Amino acid sequence: MPVRLLAALPLLFAALLLGQGRAPSRTSRSRADGGPILLGTDPPGRLRPAPASDAGMAQADAGPDEVHRELQALRARVDALEQERARSQETSQQLQEISSELQQLRQQVADGDAQRQAAETEQREHHADVDSAVSVLYSARQRLESGNASIDAELNQAQAAFSGQARRDLQAARAALQNKDLSTARTLLSAAISDAQAGR
Repeated sequence: MPVRLLAALPLLFAALLLGQGRAPSRTSRSRADGGPILLGTDPPGRLRPAPASDAGMAQADAGPDEVHRELQALRARVDALEQERARSQETSQQLQEISSELQQLRQQVADGDAQRQAAETEQREHHADVDSAVSVLYSARQRLESGNASIDAELNQAQAAFSGQARRDLQAARAALQNKDLSTARTLLSAAISDAQAGR
């Protein structure tokens, strides 16, 4: 009997060692299965709100974002500039028309001034010619009074300067001279002088 016990002792001792070696694994399993495992940093009962879902993001992006607003502002600015350019072009065209009309008016004024000056010069020259012809007729009348009827040169000069009634008086005086009527010729020369000085 004691020999059997002695023989069984090593078996019991080995079983005991095996049992002790497995006990910690059961303990660790029990320890691992004994309670909930906490993950993350939030304590129990204070969970953070879940992030917005894709549907929420799509709903948030449904309105105009910053880029869209900038594009709308740029389009509005372009439209405003286009309208301003159109108004400027219209104003520029009107200014060109006004400038062209003003230039034409200035040219007309310049032409009118030139014509006026030419007319005034011609009138002064005509008055000078008339005054010279009147002086010649005074001399011709005096020669007629002395009986000298050779006044054709004087009559030609006066006839070139006179017009209207004064010229007709000279023509009548020339006819009287051809008829040797010196008295009538003198009277007609006086009438021609008077009409010429009066501008008739």
